[in-house]
Amino acid sequence: MTSWLLTFVVHSTLWCGLAWLGLRLFPFIRARLRETIWYTALAASLITPTVHSFTSPGSAVWRLPVPSFMAVGEHESGEESGGEEGAASIAIPAAEEAHGEENAADGGRPASAAMLWLVLAGGPLALYFLRLGRLRGRLRDREPVTDPRASRALAALAGRASLVPPPRLTESHGLGSPVALGVGGRREICVPARALHELDESELRALLGHEVAHHVRRDTIRLAVLNVLQAFFFFQPFFRLAVRELRLAAEELCDDWAAGQFDDNQAMASCLTEVAGWVVGGDRHLPVPCVGRRRSQLERRVRRLLLYEHRPLQAPSRRWGHAGALGLLILASLTAPAVAPGADGSHEDRRALEGAWSHEHGEAHEHELGERRERAPARPAPGSAPSGEGEVRGAGAGLPADLDPPSSPRR
Repeated sequence: MTSWLLTFVVHSTLWCGLAWLGLRLFPFIRARLRETIWYTALAASLITPTVHSFTSPGSAVWRLPVPSFMAVGEHESGEESGGEEGAASIAIPAAEEAHGEENAADGGRPASAAMLWLVLAGGPLALYFLRLGRLRGRLRDREPVTDPRASRALAALAGRASLVPPPRLTESHGLGSPVALGVGGRREICVPARALHELDESELRALLGHEVAHHVRRDTIRLAVLNVLQAFFFFQPFFRLAVRELRLAAEELCDDWAAGQFDDNQAMASCLTEVAGWVVGGDRHLPVPCVGRRRSQLERRVRRLLLYEHRPLQAPSRRWGHAGALGLLILASLTAPAVAPGADGSHEDRRALEGAWSHEHGEAHEHELGERRERAPARPAPGSAPSGEGEVRGAGAGLPADLDPPSSPRR
């Protein structure tokens, strides 16, 4: 897990950084293409570390070396097994005990790092669910809309978008911006109560068209997934940037869809101008799709709609966009760098000391064996008389006859 996280940090910084740099160099790219670029960068940030976790570092096009203690969990198992085979012939009790204790400590680092990551990610994730709870509290007073203008406009828009059944339409006094809620058969659009009184028919139709577009695009699901990813990978600032840019691109695409249904960019721009005056502080952190979060973004969207008032807001073909995104993901998997431990001075020093100690211990052992061989008596050759018996006989031959040992009696 530690190795995967380290690879994720490198790859996500690389892909999201390239996406950010490209969009900064070409700021007038259409919203659909910007959205595709950011989604591709996020997908590559998750896919390429997973692919590299199942392949060897040598198969990558290029390699990024890191200190071995940062990726000890997966990469030292082979080295430890090889070291055990090489050191089997030499007994190094003190060094093996110290090395075993260090390996045990290193083995606990990946588990502790993964647990620390999950514990720290629980904070942003809890904050996301807390915001959902606050929004639910603000919407307790919502009621079904009975205005016939809104009902007719919503039915027409839902029919054009093929939303069956159409979203439920409610109003609330605690909201400053319309929101899209739910999925499937529980789709809902909740608008501020003042929208039914302060917007004319064309502006109300544009407002409802914007929220219907969120349901057509399934932005309620997309935004939930993005919020969870941002909470889990809280340590990657590029993910927060990506979520912010994706939300803005989604709002612009919904503006385009709503304005294109009735070919009325002016009504959509006028609606956004009115909503900009309703936005309150609590609307800036809504965890669901909504028309307005920040007044600065609303002003940018109004200028964009007025700029393209006499130009069709045609988006590139989705087929080409999906094909390009798939090609980029394959290319990213092939060209992503391998994150593997490189030369670490501490481990090299330790191995050098162990090798020197083993060499000295081997020389001392051989010297001790040589001294033992010199002190040991020479073994007689096979078939020769023992050296002690010959000496005794030789000594006895020079003695007087009366001192000769008596012969053994014969039987």
